[in-house]
Amino acid sequence: MAAITAYDPIDVEPAPAPTLGRRNVLLVGTLLAVAAGTALIGSLLAGYFSARDVAHAANKPWVPDGTTLPNVALFVSFIGLVLSAFTAQWTLYAMRIEDRRQAYLAVASTVGFGLLFVNGMSFCWARLGLGADSSPYALHMYSVSVVHTLIVIAAIAMFIVMGFRVFGGQLNARNNEPMVAAVIVWHFAVISGVVVWWCLWFLEGGPG
Repeated sequence: MAAITAYDPIDVEPAPAPTLGRRNVLLVGTLLAVAAGTALIGSLLAGYFSARDVAHAANKPWVPDGTTLPNVALFVSFIGLVLSAFTAQWTLYAMRIEDRRQAYLAVASTVGFGLLFVNGMSFCWARLGLGADSSPYALHMYSVSVVHTLIVIAAIAMFIVMGFRVFGGQLNARNNEPMVAAVIVWHFAVISGVVVWWCLWFLEGGPG
């Protein structure tokens, strides 16, 4: 009979230590992107008001004479954008209760509101009939409004991608960090849109 030897720990390879995955990396990156977007919109608005003050100090009209702002169309477009914040939040709620049908409807509604906003801005720019180099007002107005519209388009693209992932079952109540990131970007687009509307359009004539 073979002799029973003592257990030798050297003969057994130690199990690898469990590695902890990095959590919330996407959310942190999203918040950094939102911070950068906030700085961008803020700097563009600062340039807008600086040029506006220069025009007023020189007793020159800021908005070119004969230019009529399409305030009603602008107001409707931005109201639609504000409503999209509720449908974006609805998406998260639908995912948390595992209701995929509601999630599909919420994503489609949010994307629809975003596309209507982009279409509304295109209509308003056409109604203004101003070239970007026609006046300091036009240059700064387009700089701010076009950048904000591009942010909305980026949020739409992000929501479309997340919508396909929900449809494919990749996102659910337990794995919803990408959708949370998309909703944060969308809320940023909405909040910055309210600021842009107030500064560019309301202060120049209101929604009347």
